[in-house]
Amino acid sequence: MSKKKIYDKQQANPSTRVAVEEIPVSTHSWVKNKFPFLFMLMAFVLYGNTLGHQYTQDDAIVIYDNMYTVQGVKGIPGLLTKDTFFGFFKEEGKQNLVAGGRYRPLTPVMFAIEYEIFGKQPFWGHLFNIIWYGFLGLVVFKLLNLLFRSNGGEKGIIFSAIATALYMAHPIHTEAVANIKGRDEIICMLGAVSALYFMLMRIDTEKAKYSVFAGLCFFAALMSKENAITFLAIAPMALMLFRSQSLTSALKSTLPLIIPTLAFLVIRTSILGFDTGGTPNELMNNPFIKLVGNQYVSFSAGEKIATI
Repeated sequence: MSKKKIYDKQQANPSTRVAVEEIPVSTHSWVKNKFPFLFMLMAFVLYGNTLGHQYTQDDAIVIYDNMYTVQGVKGIPGLLTKDTFFGFFKEEGKQNLVAGGRYRPLTPVMFAIEYEIFGKQPFWGHLFNIIWYGFLGLVVFKLLNLLFRSNGGEKGIIFSAIATALYMAHPIHTEAVANIKGRDEIICMLGAVSALYFMLMRIDTEKAKYSVFAGLCFFAALMSKENAITFLAIAPMALMLFRSQSLTSALKSTLPLIIPTLAFLVIRTSILGFDTGGTPNELMNNPFIKLVGNQYVSFSAGEKIATI
């Protein structure tokens, strides 16, 4: 059986590099041709039942009761220049019901385009959520395979496939997929995982184009949901663990993620402002208060620790 050689990128002279592993070509060919369809099929098996579901309560905020989304393409400028909740509350101030503000325009823009084409039809929203979730499964598999294949060979591929299947089947993702509004979680993770994948490709192939791809993917993740910023810590740790980089080298390799992060923070702050106020004394934004008589008072230190 013919085999594909994997070379150690850290060996100095390319002409004298020694293959550290040989993987059967037939295995890689099967993975390349079959696994994308298997993960997409798995997404439909797990969540195909949602195709007949209607909208849920959260969907009103970003889809059918958002004054920008229901305008279709014409509403996109409003989605890009306002707090994500503004189009639902339709007046200044009310979008601050939850403190901190939300600037997550990417998925609402998707919803606006879908509304322009299909109108108020939840079927299409559920369908696209399943498709995006299938793509996420594929990228998670490719990332795991890239991380582990040099150590595990064919076993690494099998491990990556099993881990991805467990990830996709985990019930913690049910809300993100079954709730159309939850697409922000899917796209956020998809963009962040893709960014890490391209960072590894940049290191392994030494091709600069992958740095650009990583930055674009990470910017898309941030524009979908702010918690993608946690990958600024995850990415260098992954490089240190799986590519044996020093802390300094790992931080330098993370630069393609830092640039879009700074751009996103500038855009977000210009639209939402910068809130330096204290913790509000109302239950929606502060879990460490209690009702005494007719007013809220702060927890004692013991009550706060117990709640945490």
